[in-house]
Amino acid sequence: MGYKVILGVDEAGYGPNLGPLTMAATIWRVPVAMGEAEVLECFSSTFKPRPWRANCQHLPLGDSKQLYSPSTGLQSLEVGLLALLQLTGCRPRNLAELIERVASLPLDNSLPPWYRGLDNLPTPQSPVEAGELDRLSALANGALAKSQITLLGMRAVIVPARSFNAQLGTLHSKGFLLSQNTLQLVAENLQYDEPAEIYCDRQGGRKNYLPLLADALPEEWFQETAISNARCSYRNSRQPQRNIHFSVRGDTFPPTALASMLAKYLRERFMHAFNQFWQSHLPQLKPTAGYPLDAKRFRAAIESTAARLQLPVSDWWREK
Repeated sequence: MGYKVILGVDEAGYGPNLGPLTMAATIWRVPVAMGEAEVLECFSSTFKPRPWRANCQHLPLGDSKQLYSPSTGLQSLEVGLLALLQLTGCRPRNLAELIERVASLPLDNSLPPWYRGLDNLPTPQSPVEAGELDRLSALANGALAKSQITLLGMRAVIVPARSFNAQLGTLHSKGFLLSQNTLQLVAENLQYDEPAEIYCDRQGGRKNYLPLLADALPEEWFQETAISNARCSYRNSRQPQRNIHFSVRGDTFPPTALASMLAKYLRERFMHAFNQFWQSHLPQLKPTAGYPLDAKRFRAAIESTAARLQLPVSDWWREK
């Protein structure tokens, strides 16, 4: 039996003015004859977009919006993500260890002060016993093994405000910035000899990805195979065959849903560190999620402190 690779790709933090833009990819190996509907079916009994409860018989897996809200917190999303991450041999004890495993962000003094000391932020942050993560990881492994599905890894790109603004100055378009970083993430994780299917959540209203694909993967020579209001699909013209799909609500597909969870988890943990830093200087400051309306309130509250600390606006405020 032959196999193919599936990549699921999604982002978090495209809209806010504060905090990083994060993009994530999850990489899987499945039987080559397994279609999209069959993958969905294989996940349906054990993996569900429902909250975690102690001793539950499902693993939380779904679009991050289904598993996280400011009122319910990160716990369900975190439990599902970390249990699956264990299948790749990764058991991070803190946020720094997680980032070192899944991203290429240098954790040094080049980061602004609010993102230093990430090794002091425990993972998980929720009160979940290690034995529960082990149980859920074993549950997931058993379900996937029955279908000959293997989770090969997870990868992420984290773009803090300073880097975001620098790229925006060159690219002049937030949409292009997102697409370029996303496709670079795809390119870096296609180092396999098997055929590949890549599933991306569609980014904004864009319907023509050929110029972006030609720029990110110039040796592949992609051609359009389908276009509709719901999905744009492309296929390369060489071996191994690679199909890439950009779909509306693509994050309902399990590999893309897990990417959504990783991207959201990283962004929320970074936002927690960001809020903690500013609250250490302004104890009465209400935290922010970084979205435009509330970001203006937060900016007005911290501007004078930022100036006193000699922290440039471009280090913490995204221009778009």
